Amino acid sequence: MPRYFFDINDHDLSHRDDEGSEWPSRDAARAHAMRILADIARDEARRQDRLNLFVTIRDRERAVLAVASLAVACTWLD
Repeated sequence: MPRYFFDINDHDLSHRDDEGSEWPSRDAARAHAMRILADIARDEARRQDRLNLFVTIRDRERAVLAVASLAVACTWLD
C-alpha cells in the first residue's frame, strides 16, 4: 500500500509529517487531506476571522503530489 505524507501549513502552524501513513489509493489520500483541512478549520475558525490552510501531500520519495487548500473568512458588513 502506498505511503503518503501530509504536511500542514497555515499562518500560525507548520507541521511536517515525517512518519506518513498508508492509504490504498490517491483518492483515499486526497480524502484524508480534505478531512485534515475540515478538522483544523472547525477548531481554528472559532478563534480567528480568517484562515488559509494548506495540506501538501508527498510520496515516499518526498516529492509533492498535490496541495489541498481551504480558505475561511468572516467579514462584518457594518
